[in-house]
Amino acid sequence: MSSLNINQLYETIDEKNNKRLNKFDEILQKIHKRIKYNAGIEKTYCFFQIPEFIIGVPLYNVDDLKKYIINSLERDGFRILYVDPNWLFINWDIRSKKNMKEIKKKQPVKKKEYKLIDEYKPSGNFINELDLSLIENKSKQLI
Repeated sequence: MSSLNINQLYETIDEKNNKRLNKFDEILQKIHKRIKYNAGIEKTYCFFQIPEFIIGVPLYNVDDLKKYIINSLERDGFRILYVDPNWLFINWDIRSKKNMKEIKKKQPVKKKEYKLIDEYKPSGNFINELDLSLIENKSKQLI
């Protein structure tokens, strides 16, 4: 009679999560290297593109990686601005703290309001009605 050990199932889940977090840490270390490089050339900011996949690494959820990186860097005191698609602007300049707040305070883009085709009521006017009437008047003058 065979049996299934529930604890063994949880161990495999925990093992996968640990491997995933280790890969996230490796990516975070790459970001740290980039930050150190830019600090070495007297910059107070850098950009980093979050990889959607890495060859030889099992697929991961990019949103989970993004959240992990942003939380880790903000915990370390960096200011992060996410730029779609998958770019991070990382800033550690204390003087520009005011500028970053202004950028974040920008109002969100309003979504355009669309109407259903069934709700459209034609007005009878064409866009170029004025142009058409001018052409009509000129043609009458020629006759």
